[in-house]
Amino acid sequence: MFMGQYGHTIDAKGRTVVPVQYRQSLGDTFVITRGLDGCLFLYPLQEWQVFVDKLQALPSDQKTRKLQRQFLSKAMEVTPDKQGRILIPSLLRDKAGLVKDIVFVGMMNRIEIWDKARLEAEEDEEDGSLLEMVMDGLDISI
Repeated sequence: MFMGQYGHTIDAKGRTVVPVQYRQSLGDTFVITRGLDGCLFLYPLQEWQVFVDKLQALPSDQKTRKLQRQFLSKAMEVTPDKQGRILIPSLLRDKAGLVKDIVFVGMMNRIEIWDKARLEAEEDEEDGSLLEMVMDGLDISI
């Protein structure tokens, strides 16, 4: 399970170091693709296959094709180098607005990569009472 947040930088060529805390669970090769809310997703190959299987099981209609296209057409397998660095393709860097300071966020079965300022803005918008209401609606107590 992925959890926690780790700040890093991305260089001008689009390389960044994957946090050591995530490397073993990601495996030797994993998938990077477009995420939601302005971030990127990193999936271990096994979790990526689970996600793809769900996409394939959807009914064949225009909405499904658009959804599949958004995730699959931008997906790439990546393998870290000996220093644990990966190259984030420019298409994906542009989609997520990744320039220099980034944050890796553990999200159970995947990792999100955020531009630091964008993540801070997203977190500033979070309302504690809204989170409480959502948790109550899902019958999650702490």
